[in-house]
Amino acid sequence: MNLLSWVLVGGALAAGAVAVQAGNNLPVAVPVGALAVLLVTVVGASALQDRSTRLAPTPGGMVRPVHPRVESDSLLRLRQSFGSGEIGRSSILATVRALERDMSPSGRTLLSLEAERTILALPSDQFRRWIDDRLRQIEAAT
Repeated sequence: MNLLSWVLVGGALAAGAVAVQAGNNLPVAVPVGALAVLLVTVVGASALQDRSTRLAPTPGGMVRPVHPRVESDSLLRLRQSFGSGEIGRSSILATVRALERDMSPSGRTLLSLEAERTILALPSDQFRRWIDDRLRQIEAAT
């Protein structure tokens, strides 16, 4: 909660206290009590709006945080991908292909779809050697 929210909550508490102290004096108690409820409602609506603006819809209708979490760092994701099976391999291959596209003057992809499928089907040790060789080639080209 921000400072304004705290001020509004304080105002709601003060208005609630005045409404209670007014007792049977309805011309004072009802409007002041209504003010207390209004202030609390504004704070709640503000908090909900703040939460909803930090979330973005995804195609499936779910929501996700707009601001990436620390785990979304590309190196950490790449490290986690090595232990994630076929989906992880696809992510690793996509990262290497993006690096190669950045290095290629024409920006074209250097692997066919069939070659990509073959690479993804390699045993773990061969896949890692292939990735290591590609990264060495990229490094040598820079």
